[in-house]
Amino acid sequence: MSYAICDVANFYVSSERLFDPRLRGVPVIVLSNNDGCAIARSEEAKALHIKMGDPMFKIRDVVKRHGIPVRSSNYELYDDLNRHFNAVIAEFSDTFEVYSIDESFFRLPVLPSGVGDVATAHRVIDAISRSVGLPTRIGLGPTRTLSKVANALAKATEKIWGGVVDLHDEELRRRLFAQWPVGEVWGIGKALEARLKPLGVRTTADLAALPPAVARDAGTVVLERLVRELNGIECAEFTVEPEAMKGTAVTRQFGAPVSTLDDLCEAMARRAARAAEKIRAQGLVASRMIVFAHGSKYRPNPPSASRSARLSPASHDPRVIVGMATRLTEAMFQEGGVYTKCGVLLEDLNPAGAAQTDLFAIPDPRAPGLLAAMDGLNARFGRDTITVAAQGRGPKAFDTKRSQKSNSWTTNIAEIPVAR
Repeated sequence: MSYAICDVANFYVSSERLFDPRLRGVPVIVLSNNDGCAIARSEEAKALHIKMGDPMFKIRDVVKRHGIPVRSSNYELYDDLNRHFNAVIAEFSDTFEVYSIDESFFRLPVLPSGVGDVATAHRVIDAISRSVGLPTRIGLGPTRTLSKVANALAKATEKIWGGVVDLHDEELRRRLFAQWPVGEVWGIGKALEARLKPLGVRTTADLAALPPAVARDAGTVVLERLVRELNGIECAEFTVEPEAMKGTAVTRQFGAPVSTLDDLCEAMARRAARAAEKIRAQGLVASRMIVFAHGSKYRPNPPSASRSARLSPASHDPRVIVGMATRLTEAMFQEGGVYTKCGVLLEDLNPAGAAQTDLFAIPDPRAPGLLAAMDGLNARFGRDTITVAAQGRGPKAFDTKRSQKSNSWTTNIAEIPVAR
């Protein structure tokens, strides 16, 4: 079997274009939380020298001059489209791993000739295009590292190779590696690239030719394994299931500063409920909670505090987690303070049923059915259809600012357009 990795071209921008044809063929920017900076750019926007991470206030004149459409991040849409494109991949392979929101590894057979199954890779691309509408590229190789390099080459040579590059052929690897900068290799950051320069390593071919012992001295066993994988020697088991989370955090900047205890408690409750939802979806429970809140460092005497507590017994019940988060928030609130950010961290995560029990705790027999009903209704009708009362209802000034967010086209029935 060979490794394959499929990634979506400009995922956030492509997702926005999927439901708004006006965005196709023109420069488009997607902004970070609170509409702070550019985190996704169409190829047309990149051609205008808008860089990843550019703050909006610095590029406002360019946006205005060229009439560039700007969108706030729509994570609900992106998460759902991620599920859809992975469902298509699963039709072609029973072994796949979600690597990130826009990339997934999967396995395809090696053909009798010893090369990767390029024809099936093209069928995957076509199927995703037809079923989901997203443009994708695929890299193939005998190791995960080679498939990742092949995917990067597929992006750079899409017009030549049609979106699929196969690096099973050693001669093709030799020719392409001689032209591919070492800094473009998966796992080679700027610091490691600088350490490799004195060794004469400037291209991927140079890195692949590095003796394993030298690679270990330059970048520990991780670089040694990477060099071996570039030469077609598999060094790590393919991970089908992601490792269980050890902890999770929900932290967000406020859309507007908060100065009252009621607002801070409500904002913290929303983050606590989201954190509980995340671990519940993984079948996990938390034994420890940390909450924090702080103000802007650019204001005089900004408030800053955190509190922690044990959850005994461990829980993923939003009633328990939100209740504890609220009590901790009340304990650390500073009267007269102006807060700009708060967050909740859940730690010591274990599978539900495997965590340490409490001899004196009386479990709520209604909890499993209640939480299943709550999650089912929220999945069907949209997040926060059913909430804990402490979260409040409706939009608030402190909510993360997403003033230019598109509709949640695939997850919120109230935002689906109706033809009349």
